[in-house]
Amino acid sequence: MQVLEGIKVVDLSTAYSAPIATMQLADFGAEVIKIENTAGGDGSRSWNPSVNGQGIHFLYMNRNKKSVALNLKSPEGKRILFELVKDADIVVENFRPGVTRRLGIDYEAMRAVKPDIIMASLSGYGQTGPYATRGAYSNLAEALSGLMYVTGWPAPEGKPTASGVAFGDSVAGMFLTQGILYALYHRERTGQGQYIDVSMVDSLVALLQHCFVQCSLMGQEPERIGNRDLSDYPYDLFEAKDGYCQLGNSTPRDWSRFAQAIGRPDLGEDPAYKTSAQRWAHIGELHDIIQDWASQRTRKEIEAIFTEYGQLYAPVLKISEVMQDEQILFREMVVDMEYEGMGKYKDKGIPVKMSRTPGRIRSMPPHLGEHTDAILSGLGYTAAERERLRSEGVIR
Repeated sequence: MQVLEGIKVVDLSTAYSAPIATMQLADFGAEVIKIENTAGGDGSRSWNPSVNGQGIHFLYMNRNKKSVALNLKSPEGKRILFELVKDADIVVENFRPGVTRRLGIDYEAMRAVKPDIIMASLSGYGQTGPYATRGAYSNLAEALSGLMYVTGWPAPEGKPTASGVAFGDSVAGMFLTQGILYALYHRERTGQGQYIDVSMVDSLVALLQHCFVQCSLMGQEPERIGNRDLSDYPYDLFEAKDGYCQLGNSTPRDWSRFAQAIGRPDLGEDPAYKTSAQRWAHIGELHDIIQDWASQRTRKEIEAIFTEYGQLYAPVLKISEVMQDEQILFREMVVDMEYEGMGKYKDKGIPVKMSRTPGRIRSMPPHLGEHTDAILSGLGYTAAERERLRSEGVIR
């Protein structure tokens, strides 16, 4: 048995962010019924890049779900939605704030149908505040949250840099999952449902670690430091003969082993480099010394030396290399999938490992409306009724 088996989720979300949350719930056993519009479904189905006219973005957020194609602008479409909600535990949506109210499917409407329902909303800026109705995507959230400002190479030459993936969407999706699990636990103890409001900007602000304290307590504006770490040097990126690697000192109070590893034991004894602060003060010269050493060796040679001396090492892997790395494969973080019309592909595994109730991939991402007939049949709709609804554009 999986930990969320028996939990039913009505998923109104599209694109990124919230679908990541509902996929996580589905991975651990929840029944997730994805409600898609009848005119093409989730927008990510058509986004580039695509294979055979089908967007690949839909694939990595929608495994283990069922798809029902429903026109929520029609009275009968809303009626079907509310019938599903009567037997649900959770409703998830990521429309722009105000849309669910205009459609008549907001939290108050859901609670009227199911008093203990948990409804979770994810948006760019949150349901309240002066920016609530603005449109957003990950890079905008990274910019406003301050995360973009502290990411990238140092000023003045280096500019703020966004993450290489839609980080704001992923992080907000994980916080939404967290909130839903909190609400489920609360309902188990009290019988009460509740409303959850998560925003991408809030989620990224929550990741700023030391930045608020440094700025407010010390009066220092946190600045970009590239691939380095404020706590010690040398934590930095270096280029080997065959690619990049990230190196680090395993014991900040004693960096003599690192100095020995790069063939410069004299540096480990030099009082000018004894403390982390002193090494930061000489960061330019130390970087050049280590870079000169690294440039004469392959990544495997550096790995062997750093393993021998107990220092920190990781190669900077391309995605194709990540999918072949022995540690990542051992942890089952690469899984084989297949989607009709697109073929076989590899996707990410389940990162949370649980000894008694592990997550499982039970089904591939659904085709648009793949489960419409089965779900409506379960609600009591006859084949003739379903055909009428389909001809009227209520379902697909």
